[in-house]
Amino acid sequence: MASKGGSRHVKRLAVGPYSKVSRKTAAYLAKPRPGRHSLDGSVALLVVLRDKLGLASNSKEAKRIIVTGQIEVNGAKVTDEKYPVGFGDVIGLIPTGESYSIGIGNKGAISVEKLAGKSSAARTLKVVGKYAVRGNKIMARLLDGTVLESGNGVRVNDSVVLEDGRIKKTLKLENGAKCLVIKGTHASETGKIKEIVKGSAVRAQTVRVESGAEEFETLVDNVMVVGA
Repeated sequence: MASKGGSRHVKRLAVGPYSKVSRKTAAYLAKPRPGRHSLDGSVALLVVLRDKLGLASNSKEAKRIIVTGQIEVNGAKVTDEKYPVGFGDVIGLIPTGESYSIGIGNKGAISVEKLAGKSSAARTLKVVGKYAVRGNKIMARLLDGTVLESGNGVRVNDSVVLEDGRIKKTLKLENGAKCLVIKGTHASETGKIKEIVKGSAVRAQTVRVESGAEEFETLVDNVMVVGA
C-alpha cells in the first residue's frame, strides 16, 4: 500500500513534556511542521494561542486569528497555524502590540512570558553549528534554526544577541559566564559556569555550574550562555 505521508496530528498521550498540555481533554494535538525546531522541542502556533495564551477557545478560532495575519513570530508575519514555535521565539500580536517570549519552564516544559517591549526586541540564542559557504563566509546555525553570517569570532556553544536580525554581541562559553540550563534534569535553572570539563572519545564535554548554594554538572549541550 502506498505511503500517505506524515501524520498531521500527534496523540496527546504520546507528546513529550515540552508541550505541557492536558492529555485527557482530547485525543489529538496539532503537530508542528518540521523545520526550525525539533519535534520534541516545539509546539504548533495554534496550540500556543489556544492553550498557552487563551486567545481562542478552540482550534477554529485560533486558525482564524492566524490566517488573517494577526500574528508575527520574531518580527515576521506568520499565517500557518502549524508553524513550529520553540525556545527563543517571540510571538507578537499585531492588533494589540503585545508580545510574548517562549522560554523554558520547570522540568523542561514550554513557558510563555509577556514582554514589556516590542516583538522585535533583542533575543539571545545559542550557536549550535558553524560551516563555510562560497566566498569564504562563515555561517552560524542557531538554536531556533536561524542561519546567518557570523565570522570567525563566534564559536559553537557560544551565544549571540540578535537585534533586527543581526548579531549585536557575542557571549562566550567560559568560566564565570552566566548560563541557563535549557535541557536535562536541571532545565530552567540559572547559574554561573565554574568549570568547563573537556570531553574525550568516550565522554561528552560537560560544565560545572554554581546555582546559589548548590553546584551540579551537566552536558555542554544542555547549557546556554546568557550573560558575561
